[in-house]
Amino acid sequence: MKKYNKKDFLSYASAFDYQDDINDGSIKGYKTDNDIKQSMKKWKLKDFHNHFGFSHFCSDSGSEKLIQESEGK
Repeated sequence: MKKYNKKDFLSYASAFDYQDDINDGSIKGYKTDNDIKQSMKKWKLKDFHNHFGFSHFCSDSGSEKLIQESEGK
């Protein structure tokens, strides 16, 4: 499984428009899609794991999985 890095997460996030989620209150603390994307540039990997719910990508199955540090790499 490939472990996502910050560049991977930023690329992944760029495919989404978060404005509807911001407007309906699902994502709090941001006023625009651009605000959250700019903020993401300062996030740590753990922030991305918490936001997206995954840390690794399996190219064989196409699935994504959150693997905790205690589970190994």
